[in-house]
Amino acid sequence: MEESTDIRTRITILQELGAAYKSIAEVEKAEYFLLKALKLTEEDENLAEIKASVLHELGDTYHDLREWDKAITLHELAGIYANKGDVDKAIALYNQSLEITQRIGDVQTKAVTLHELAGIYANKGDVDEAIALYNQSLEITQRIGDVQTKAATLHELAGIYADTGDVDKAITLYNWTLEINERIGDVQTKAAMLSNLGILYANKGEVDEAIAVYNQSLEITQRIGNLQGKAATLSNLGILYANKGEVDEAIALFNQSLEITQRIGNFQGKAATLHNLAGIYAKKGDVDEAIALFNQSLEINERIGNVQGKTTTLSNLGILYANKGEVDEAIALFNQSLKIRERIGDVQGQAMTLWWLGHLAEQQGEYTKAISYLQPALEILQRLKSPDAERLSASLDRIIRNS
Repeated sequence: MEESTDIRTRITILQELGAAYKSIAEVEKAEYFLLKALKLTEEDENLAEIKASVLHELGDTYHDLREWDKAITLHELAGIYANKGDVDKAIALYNQSLEITQRIGDVQTKAVTLHELAGIYANKGDVDEAIALYNQSLEITQRIGDVQTKAATLHELAGIYADTGDVDKAITLYNWTLEINERIGDVQTKAAMLSNLGILYANKGEVDEAIAVYNQSLEITQRIGNLQGKAATLSNLGILYANKGEVDEAIALFNQSLEITQRIGNFQGKAATLHNLAGIYAKKGDVDEAIALFNQSLEINERIGNVQGKTTTLSNLGILYANKGEVDEAIALFNQSLKIRERIGDVQGQAMTLWWLGHLAEQQGEYTKAISYLQPALEILQRLKSPDAERLSASLDRIIRNS
């Protein structure tokens, strides 16, 4: 702890020296001290926040030096803020980076920056803006022949259309992505695309097609030795067999996945597989076993800092406690989940959690509170163009009539 504090002090002093030299227009000296500060931030992963501050100062310095190639620092900094959930700062920094790339004619970096901005707007629920930005990125990548970024953008667009219920459009885009991956020999991404297609076919109810696609993905991951991909595909197959009612086969697949994740030290994958196993036991009616498995998943996600996994597991625990009739415990879990979702900008997750809180409030006869949860949930789902919006609207109308 003392060593970390000492490093922080040294970084702060170097950063202040850099800022001082920058303020008197001695930008080369400012760069020297800021780079020394930046190097120290690499010594401890807990220094991410102060690293962001140094990067910000350094980005401004490079801007003053008119060294546009180095201004890509702004792009890296934007990514840090996006991962922290500070969306407004991330957008501002990406836009600064975009302005530079436009001015100097760096179309490849412009395409990547548009892609990253689109991802942020998608997470915010601004679907139309996200699609517009992805399409701008796509136009550039097609023009300059950047097939890898083109494939990545098609993949993200497919995800948006899948989330908005336009599954056929999503499948078309995934197949375009798949064709590019096959053409450039990117078998690892091909396996991932096949998994995504499997999810869509499963959602359409075309289970046999989904299983066939997953097995293609599994064959690739086995052939190239991608154990992480193999574990994920086994887990997805487990979900399918569970939905078919073949519980023993599903558990066997999940356990194969779990064995791999444990062996390779993939804690995030292990947490996800425990989560899926918990869902199986919940469907079997073995609620105590399900809760135990969800709690194991939760402990791992907390330890590794996987907030998305943590909030999903909290919500599923909330559902189990709600179904057990332990409403106060369920509400507490949903509120923990909601707080995280709001912080990280997971608007779709916010909507579903608010929906559950509204449902529980209605069960308790607290109609005004239920409406206060369901109205913002409906606004989010409508903004996302979610197919669930119509069903939630009907529930809200019923509660308003009864209140």
